Amino acid sequence: MNGAEAKPEDRSHLFVFTPPAPLAKGDGVTIGFQFDGAFPKGSTSNGGGIEEFVLPSGVVLTSFSTSFVPVPGFLEGVGVDDENRTETKVYPDDYYKGVVGPFIGTHSRFTTRVAITGPADFALNSVGVMTSDEVKGDRRTSVWESDQPVSFFNVVAGRRVVKEGEGTALYYHSAHLYNVDEMMRALDGARRWFSEWFYPFPWKRLKVTEFPNLSTYAQGFPTDITFSENIGFLTKSDPRSPVAFAVTSHESAHQWWGSILVPGKGPGGVILAEGMSHFSTTLLVDQVLGLRERIEWCKRIEDSYGRDRQVDSERPLVKIDGSRAGDTTVIYDKGGWVMWMLMQRLGRERTLEGLRAFIGKFHDSVDHPLLEDLVETLRPFAPDAASYDDFVKQWFFEVVVPEYKLADAKSVESPIVEASHATDGDGPAASRAAAEWTVTVRVENAGTGRMPVEIAAVAEERFLEDGKPDPKHREARTTVELGAGQSATATIRCGFKPERVVVDPDALVLQLRRNVAFAKL
Repeated sequence: MNGAEAKPEDRSHLFVFTPPAPLAKGDGVTIGFQFDGAFPKGSTSNGGGIEEFVLPSGVVLTSFSTSFVPVPGFLEGVGVDDENRTETKVYPDDYYKGVVGPFIGTHSRFTTRVAITGPADFALNSVGVMTSDEVKGDRRTSVWESDQPVSFFNVVAGRRVVKEGEGTALYYHSAHLYNVDEMMRALDGARRWFSEWFYPFPWKRLKVTEFPNLSTYAQGFPTDITFSENIGFLTKSDPRSPVAFAVTSHESAHQWWGSILVPGKGPGGVILAEGMSHFSTTLLVDQVLGLRERIEWCKRIEDSYGRDRQVDSERPLVKIDGSRAGDTTVIYDKGGWVMWMLMQRLGRERTLEGLRAFIGKFHDSVDHPLLEDLVETLRPFAPDAASYDDFVKQWFFEVVVPEYKLADAKSVESPIVEASHATDGDGPAASRAAAEWTVTVRVENAGTGRMPVEIAAVAEERFLEDGKPDPKHREARTTVELGAGQSATATIRCGFKPERVVVDPDALVLQLRRNVAFAKL
């Protein structure tokens, strides 16, 4: 400790170092240690379901557990079993106003130097930049050093080939070529656009490293994303549902929402990681792939929320902590959707400006933010404070979700006489008769909450197979705003013969049962 030999107190493998004198504000202490360990201690009974492993097919180790390095700080889950488990902590409403610790990683950022030795044909990856890579005989040693401080790190390795991008890299199994281009497009897009929208990427290189499907997950460590083969590389993607792009985008977003900004440990904190990554994915899909894919992505996570939510026990976003059944879809899907809707309320540029201010305020702070901190930071950017407060009250502090139903849809044709100013040689030409259609439909909000929502009368499909707009498509729109249980008649005038009426054609309002919120004419 501070260069002198020290013997920590061993409290059931929690090693406590006590400085000779209390630390004053601004003081620090440097602790060094050396240890030997073995991982894993054995094999699993069925060969799967483990998130960290050392195997000939690949290696994954993380600093979240004590698998290969001690964890600075106190691990709350150690020693907890069914006999001594306690109820979930209840947080006061003003908890966010104090100094909140991180929901993941350590209280203080640190630099790393990780030297990894393994088979010569392995790619041996960790966070930061590779400062040395040497092969002696059948052994390779790679050294990685963090080029900016981090809060957590990993080691991931295997027999991988690499595809280089624009300040990015994708390490993958040579036989898993199916989605490489799509994933690289997401990786390059994330580095470029998230840096512009949220905060400049502080590290030199962003990479994804594939690992075997002993567990199906991905984790966004600073600069080095661990990625199971089964949720990207071997996933079936199609133009309307670009799964590999979306998952890569979400995990890349954790460089900003989880690493650059480390959320607080408390209610709503996890939404600043997972919900914001889903929101970021929505923006990136729209930017890189286009409107059709963005609409389909929004519908996909909206459907997940409607299917998986626990209606009787769902809590407001500011109270979600992941401890209840049904929390996961609220954290990811509803959390991302609510931010998408909030951007429509604030405006795109004001929202992005507010998010840059939010990360700038908290990215290097000992106080880690919760959802209320985001709400407070964004409020000055709202063009209409009353409208902002109304939205926040409904979607962050209450549990609401609309459900729109259509009834009595009718289309009536009425001729329009248009006088022509052209001549046929002997005087004015005869007047032309055109037609207009008036659509009326009864719209009901059978759900909760109040949101302005567009109702469109349309003809022909909106997109071609390649995702481009179909030139034959026609539409006309109006907007209604209904509270819970309210209904109204919407009237839409069209210069074409409409075929159907659709609620929220651009997927801007989270709702239940969207797939039946339409009517044929």
